[in-house]
Amino acid sequence: MAFDNRDIKPRKKSYYPFSKNYPGRRSGTSYAIGESRTRKKKEKRKKIVFSVFLVFFFVLVFVIAAVSINLSKKPYEHELTGVPAEYDGKLRALYMPDDVLDGGIAFDLFKTELTETKANAVVIDFKTKDGYLNYVSSVGTANDIGASSKAYQNALATIDRLKSAGYKIIARIYCYEDSVAASHLGAAAAVTNSDGTLWLDNSAQHDGEPWLNPYSPVAEKYLLSIVSEISSLGVDAVILDSVEFPESIYLDKAVFSGEEKSIESRNAVLHSFIEKVKNVLGDKPLCVMLSAADALGGNTARYDGSLFDSAADFVAVDFRKSAQRDGFAYGEKTYSAETTDEKALVTDCIPLLSSKLDENYQTGGFIPVIDDSSIISELDSRNVNNYVLFGEG
Repeated sequence: MAFDNRDIKPRKKSYYPFSKNYPGRRSGTSYAIGESRTRKKKEKRKKIVFSVFLVFFFVLVFVIAAVSINLSKKPYEHELTGVPAEYDGKLRALYMPDDVLDGGIAFDLFKTELTETKANAVVIDFKTKDGYLNYVSSVGTANDIGASSKAYQNALATIDRLKSAGYKIIARIYCYEDSVAASHLGAAAAVTNSDGTLWLDNSAQHDGEPWLNPYSPVAEKYLLSIVSEISSLGVDAVILDSVEFPESIYLDKAVFSGEEKSIESRNAVLHSFIEKVKNVLGDKPLCVMLSAADALGGNTARYDGSLFDSAADFVAVDFRKSAQRDGFAYGEKTYSAETTDEKALVTDCIPLLSSKLDENYQTGGFIPVIDDSSIISELDSRNVNNYVLFGEG
């Protein structure tokens, strides 16, 4: 044969069945005849090196994540470098997300936004839609029911820095929409007409929530104590939200204890509450938040009439699409969250709201609440000098 070379000596086996590099069942590795232990050692070293690399990699990822979290929560210790727009009686307020209260990176980003929008005031949720307080409260009832359990520990320090930098602080306070207090202050909540259990604004399967009862002295006392405390924290003005009865398909099943014996209508009891809040605040401006629809035409379910003419100094008119959830018709036009452009809504409603102010109402003015910053120029052109910008998204 062409490749047959009989001078080559037979290859000697390099192992025997009992040699150390004989393919064994323990290692699960088989080697070719004559292969030494060198390859096995190399593979073992590679595995060790790879294992060490994995450990190092995961430790590095953990350290980076931990540092990032700590930085995001670290209180901001430097002064604001941006100068707020001069407050000349014209309120140019920017809404501040809750997490900014804890300082850190979130505060740095918000500080930049304050400068870019030329804001001179900040709107902060002191009491949220579900009833939690964003600051550490000293009100006994609030602590007893857990309303202060989600408070931001650096909230008051962050607010002080904003005030020191020259920004006006506007506190938004949700009132009767308060599932925390309604769940824990039994006498303060709306109940069902069937068995007196806690009433929910939707089914439990659809995340229904309980509400405080506007006729309840317990609910009123609690809310006024919160307003009083917030006022003492140095805020410059207050916006009341959810001063209303719940609007729900289950409203006919709700009982507001005290209503049957009261001489006050639902509209009157809400007006009375606003007046009491104004007395607590004294000279500090008070606003009541209403959707554009409710400001113009009232609402039977929520207010049993209108709250445009109340003891509040201003009405904060919410033009955001999210506030027009049920749509409304005014004059010859119909508006809805799905089809209405926010700027068009503002353009149409500003003259109508101005006309309402001329009808000798107690309300001294209105403050548009908007999402779109491009609307500011439209407000300026109509001599509307105050606004609250929530920001897009």
